[in-house]
Amino acid sequence: MAEALKVAIDLLHMPSRVRLVRAEPLPAGTLTLLRIAAGEEAEIADAAATLDRPRQVIQDAASFFIEQILFTPNSDSYRVLGAAPQSTNSELRRNMALLLRWVHPDLDKHGSRASFATRVSQAWDDLKTTERREAYDARLPSPKGKSRRSRFGKSAVPGNTSNRAAVPAGRRLGSRAGDEEGRWAGFFRRTLSFLFPRS
Repeated sequence: MAEALKVAIDLLHMPSRVRLVRAEPLPAGTLTLLRIAAGEEAEIADAAATLDRPRQVIQDAASFFIEQILFTPNSDSYRVLGAAPQSTNSELRRNMALLLRWVHPDLDKHGSRASFATRVSQAWDDLKTTERREAYDARLPSPKGKSRRSRFGKSAVPGNTSNRAAVPAGRRLGSRAGDEEGRWAGFFRRTLSFLFPRS
């Protein structure tokens, strides 16, 4: 079973983990989630049988993952399409088509996902030709002048264009562990300066 499907089910039941998953590379098997969300019957039936979960839970988990992990405000165009910088043009096109099927009124009866169509179209527009893709890659920040494509391993997908993914989970700003660690470090420094004042 795809790792992405396990992650999606976990997120559906524990939405508090969304922030952590957003900072990580996309899990293996994200394509499975796109196919489930796009209504591919074979994928839905296989996932439901494998996990022994209702079909609706499987579809809800895939949709929740796409909304919360792919479409974050600072996701780059690769992540919006559920892809990696190493993905081929045909893989990007396939993912774009699956996502557009997911937002189509046939599957989205209430029209709640219509706003995502613009994000998908913009991401595809950024990456659909070699020239556009090279221009887009050149605009993305990369550490120490390395190219964006060499920054990530074959299976890694960037979480976003910030450096949050590089920071250990316990030290991210705003995380409880990071805040707690900061308070203790400040307390420790103040105690030392009181006990051993500089002359």
